[in-house]
Amino acid sequence: MRTHLFKLFVASAIFCLAAAGIASASPLTPLQPVSQANSPGDPTTDLAFPWSGDSYCSATNGCGTIPSGGQTAFMWTAGDYVVSPSFLLPTTTVSDLTANWSVQDYLGAGNTETWFVYVNGVAVAQTILPDDSYNGDDLFVTGTVDFSPIFSATSTFQIELVLQNTLSLGGGSVAWLDGGITGLSYNSTVPEPGSLLLLGSALALGGLLLRRQRRA
Repeated sequence: MRTHLFKLFVASAIFCLAAAGIASASPLTPLQPVSQANSPGDPTTDLAFPWSGDSYCSATNGCGTIPSGGQTAFMWTAGDYVVSPSFLLPTTTVSDLTANWSVQDYLGAGNTETWFVYVNGVAVAQTILPDDSYNGDDLFVTGTVDFSPIFSATSTFQIELVLQNTLSLGGGSVAWLDGGITGLSYNSTVPEPGSLLLLGSALALGGLLLRRQRRA
């Protein structure tokens, strides 16, 4: 059995500035992977994704969960995905994502696959998996991307990888491997209690003035 060679593949992680989806996004700005770290002091929570037990779905090879030490089904159809469970974090907003993922690449004949990275349904980055001449090498997808803060009232966050393009028959396919790590970062600064109280008082005063104006 042929031994797969390991190669380092630096992901083309890219800012997604869309407010209403990728279609209406501002021009995407390439991010130099790993060179733009989180702001000093911003804590990061490392999450197991893609990981054994995570759900996936391939239009051609079916749905399931990643087995321990295994991989997803092979994927080459737009809409194929792998998704994490909902993670409970000690924050209500996240603004950075760091990828450390592995994928088995059987793409060939000049074909590539474009995958979008979503956090709570918001596209924050993309990576393009390259033509690997059907070799089936295990590639590493790494990079860090900053994005506008994503809010969750329940402090739960879900990560999803979704394939954006469909390959013709014979174009090859990829499978995501167990053992990936995804870091989500956030700003730990919170308003002082006095500031919150001041804001509440201002809102109450504004409501009182509004009621007086209506009576007049």
